[in-house]
Amino acid sequence: MGSPFNGKPQEDVIYRLGKAPTNAFNYPYLVVSENLSEPADILTIRDFSKVKKELKKKLKKGTGLEIIINPARKMDSVSVGRWFSTLTELYKFCHWSHCQFIISSGATSTYEMISGHCFDAILKTVGIEPQKYWCNLTKWLEQRLVRNVSYAQEAT
Repeated sequence: MGSPFNGKPQEDVIYRLGKAPTNAFNYPYLVVSENLSEPADILTIRDFSKVKKELKKKLKKGTGLEIIINPARKMDSVSVGRWFSTLTELYKFCHWSHCQFIISSGATSTYEMISGHCFDAILKTVGIEPQKYWCNLTKWLEQRLVRNVSYAQEAT
């Protein structure tokens, strides 16, 4: 589970930070941004067609490219079809650029969370094997978190 940091660390939570902490931060975190010019573990992609060319130029290998499900809840059927097409295109782009494809609920409350079965159905719809996706995401996440926590330990 990912969460903004509210000052009180909780067990089994990975914190989503806007920038890397300057002081020691011995809790798992990922730096998340929508700005390609800022260093980040995860770049949230709102409109892939608008940033595709810039991503090709500036993207660092191993970066997570995140697309959020939440906006699709308010789309009409044609827009949802385009959204699924974008998922497929972003997944292929991630494979080509050696980046991690991340699909996120975008939930801001427990009522907006999405079950694992729904995630798997979305993945299958765009031709992604769910078990392979979750294994790859877990490996990527472990590598990122080890790097970030060791960074915080070095800062002390």
